[in-house]
Amino acid sequence: MMKAIRFMAPETIEYSEVPMPKCSDSEILAKISYAGFCATDIELLTGEMIHIKNGNTRYPIIPGHEWSGTVVQVGKNVRNFKVGDRVTSDVSLGCGECEECRRGHYNLCPNREVVGSYRNRQGVFAQYVAIPQRHVYKIPDGLSMEEAALAEPAATAMYAVSKARIPAGAEVLVIGDGPIGQLAAQLAGIAGASKVIMAGSWDEKLAIARSCGITETINYHKEDTVQRARDLTDGGPEIVIETSGNNAALDNAVQALKPTGRIVAVSWYNGPEVAVAMNTLIVKDAELIGSLASPNSFTPVLRYMAAGKLKVRPLITHVRPLAEMEDVIRMIREKKEMRIKVLLKP
Repeated sequence: MMKAIRFMAPETIEYSEVPMPKCSDSEILAKISYAGFCATDIELLTGEMIHIKNGNTRYPIIPGHEWSGTVVQVGKNVRNFKVGDRVTSDVSLGCGECEECRRGHYNLCPNREVVGSYRNRQGVFAQYVAIPQRHVYKIPDGLSMEEAALAEPAATAMYAVSKARIPAGAEVLVIGDGPIGQLAAQLAGIAGASKVIMAGSWDEKLAIARSCGITETINYHKEDTVQRARDLTDGGPEIVIETSGNNAALDNAVQALKPTGRIVAVSWYNGPEVAVAMNTLIVKDAELIGSLASPNSFTPVLRYMAAGKLKVRPLITHVRPLAEMEDVIRMIREKKEMRIKVLLKP
């Protein structure tokens, strides 16, 4: 048995003992060191998440999908991992056999499971987790377990940045000052942007972004994001990465974008329909690109983190025991306390 958080029904949290996950022949079993809390976990708790609504995820569920830990058992077919290895993993777990998986698009696998949500794959708000070896990554020496727990949001940001195809010397606007926005902004600079601008809502978060090398920041409660972005660039940013999931922010991205530019949308948007100024996109001869999950992106971000190029330590604002989940959720909902990434320690 192990201790775990389970969401039993909408707004119903239970911290109790549950059976340990079984480790199949091709899986590793890991003891979890840190698990990151994500906005998706709130959606699972409220019942608003699309997977809950369409029946692909059912209560009760152990949520959580960002983690770091240590291997404690390996299946008989596991070759590249051993007991004691420090590891993390993908969130989207493909079957490894379908056409999408063979093309490397395991985030689109029709048979996939998603850690902590889709098809009730057990999440990481627990003491242990079992993961197929093909989705597991070793944590480089010198990278702390706390930092490594941010590999999944970093990989999600990395995938979005790779889809943006940032030209050398480009001016980039990132909308959203949460974990994905912070990490995407840093990765845009690593990818070759000459200037990275972040638009967000908290002066404290924007200050953290500047301390991590972001060139300029915009507080969209105090400034006009579109006008300020244009003023800070040569006719508007060539690339906009929208991470907030706010419909108005997506419209700002379209309005601010330089002609022939690209917008990458990373977050989920509210409601079944999102208004996009398509005529403006067409007139600008521009691209709007969706980005789902984090396929093939863990290895580069772990290397960047270990080399000190991608700074994640400043983004860890809270570390709390797993047993204090309800207090963490209360703190997040009250929005009085500045937070970027909350880590939970089983």
